[in-house]
Amino acid sequence: MTQLRPAANSEVKYSMYHGMPLSQALVLLAEVIVVIVATQWRNFHPFLVIVVIATAFGFMAGFPTAQLASDFGSGFSEKIYSPGLVIVAAGLITGLAESTAASERVMATFDRWRWLGSTRLAALLGLFAGIASSPTAAFALITPVVPAIGGKTVQSRQATSVTLALAISASHGLLVLTPVPIAAAAILGAQWDRVALFGLPLALLLVASGAVFARWLSTVGAAPQPPVQPPTQPQDPLTRKQSGGSAIVLLLAIVVPLLLLMVQSLGDMPSEPLGTGLAREWALGIGRPLVLFLVALGIMIVGHMRQGFSLLTDPVWTSSILGKVSGTLLVICAAGGLQRLCQVTGMAELLGERVLAWQVGPLGVLIPFLVAAVIKTLQGSSLVAAITTAGMVQPLLVALGLGDANGKALAALAIGAGAMTVSHINDEYFWLVTESAGLRPLRGFAAISLGTLLQGVIAVAALLLLSVLV
Repeated sequence: MTQLRPAANSEVKYSMYHGMPLSQALVLLAEVIVVIVATQWRNFHPFLVIVVIATAFGFMAGFPTAQLASDFGSGFSEKIYSPGLVIVAAGLITGLAESTAASERVMATFDRWRWLGSTRLAALLGLFAGIASSPTAAFALITPVVPAIGGKTVQSRQATSVTLALAISASHGLLVLTPVPIAAAAILGAQWDRVALFGLPLALLLVASGAVFARWLSTVGAAPQPPVQPPTQPQDPLTRKQSGGSAIVLLLAIVVPLLLLMVQSLGDMPSEPLGTGLAREWALGIGRPLVLFLVALGIMIVGHMRQGFSLLTDPVWTSSILGKVSGTLLVICAAGGLQRLCQVTGMAELLGERVLAWQVGPLGVLIPFLVAAVIKTLQGSSLVAAITTAGMVQPLLVALGLGDANGKALAALAIGAGAMTVSHINDEYFWLVTESAGLRPLRGFAAISLGTLLQGVIAVAALLLLSVLV
């Protein structure tokens, strides 16, 4: 799991006057518009645009040049390792699956379950995968089988990707085995069983709403897409298929690393169930990106020994695969640099404190959600948003009417739901889904940003209802 830290009070060194956080937030909003215009209508590559707007944001926030470069570089390099290494592994697995015809065998396997519908399959898979300690790594690992789940049209594959992304987001924010609700519940002192009792049906509701939204979006504003046609002639190394690909090996190369990420989530739980000794350190270690890279790629190579080594020793093939991955990886790293700059300004925490001061009467559960959503939207990291919000809300639980066992559990879930709302340009998850699904930037905002916002609204409405009933 990527270790992100919230900006401490001592780091909030650029907010020199009372209006500064709001001004910085407005600058970030303006830069979102710049990204849409520059990438959608001027066809600039997102990497170039993000680097430029991150620099502009830093200077407008008052960063000295040296500090701006240092913080951007820190966020950039962090994403190269996590989730970058997992993304590279997923790209190599996808290339091996296509070149050995393993992906076609997986598609034939999923065809038996096609009666469920591709979006339902993706929703169920996302609910399961969201338990992993990193939603970005989980989505990356599943991308090799998205074409098999989505079917033969580009439109259906994009709907499948969006459904999967929204399902992972909902699961990661609300199921008790994931770092976001774990952190919130631990800080608030919420009981795990109550968080699980309320969180599971809420996650199912959001996963279902995400699937409906993705299916609806695929029919709105998108030009009809032709079916994806398999290549008829081996025009380049990536289209020269070899026989002997195994669906089982491909699925193992995806499922085993996902299970490792889920075990890592257990290690994030304080004291239970793994304690604080070597067992916990082992659980945390097996989910590191380097381990995932070696395990996933190792399974794929060992399962296709002859074909795997033949392809990996072909420099043309390897260069083609890594070339395809590099564009997405650069965008994600640049987004990590922007995310770090947003964190260090402290604007998210300062505006969250303003929201915390609102008087909402009996709607106390609304406040943890709004604070978490504001912090997440402004600085990009769900885990940072959850930890920061929980620390801010914990002393005020009684004043918010959330001091009992049920109230603490609902507050933890409200923080989890808010911490997944809204995903946009300063979040690497947004860019991975957009790039992997082949979405134009504006459609990416419609699918992921609007989708996570819709899920957040549904979640807080359900939590408000629960707070009245229980």
